[in-house]
Amino acid sequence: MNHIFEISILFLAPLAGAIVALLVKQKDDANFKLILSFSGAFLFSVMLLHLLPEIFQSNGVNAGLFMLVGFFIQVFLEQATHGIEHGHFHHHSESNGFLISLFVGLSVHSFFDGIPAALPHTGEHHHSSLLYGIALHKIPEGFALASIFLFSKFTKNKTLIIVLLFSLIAPVGVLVSSFIQENDNSYYPLLLAVVAGSLLHVSTTILFESESGKHAYTFKKILVIIFAVVLSLLTL
Repeated sequence: MNHIFEISILFLAPLAGAIVALLVKQKDDANFKLILSFSGAFLFSVMLLHLLPEIFQSNGVNAGLFMLVGFFIQVFLEQATHGIEHGHFHHHSESNGFLISLFVGLSVHSFFDGIPAALPHTGEHHHSSLLYGIALHKIPEGFALASIFLFSKFTKNKTLIIVLLFSLIAPVGVLVSSFIQENDNSYYPLLLAVVAGSLLHVSTTILFESESGKHAYTFKKILVIIFAVVLSLLTL
């Protein structure tokens, strides 16, 4: 199956975020958090509306078990990524060991992002909504990754090369997902459930965290989340 569109979107999304980080000298954390909240809320909503019903229909009672596996895989991945996929990064230099661990962990997560993007186009509108939800989530991911390498005294050219390599990972996930579906489709629903568990962890963490350190959301964040949910409902 031809997945040029999906591959292009998932390649360009983190690259777009990285380009913003490269061009903007003063990083605005407040606006970054709002963009992150929107992407997390939209991804969470389209998963509930489109992806999870398909997973439970395909896997039955086993769906929850494999989603739980994916959830805890993401918990372990965050030991390497330190949560930058949902907005945790600091404005200071990091060690090379930290950066390698970060890149590897985030690449595994990004590979997972590509798996559901290769879903059969049985519902074109629903498929596109899920793809855009994943892509929106990857824009701040690229921004955070580039920012960390820039703070660690990497040149803009080296940072761009690193992000270009990272941007290839999700498209590889799309191709592997497509290959599995075409050759042994029996395993694909289980793999999709694992990936859904991972994405649920990321999206809910974005939603439930607050920048104030207290269990409270700013008014702007609430409005952004509501807007994202309403937008996802329009995909039904």
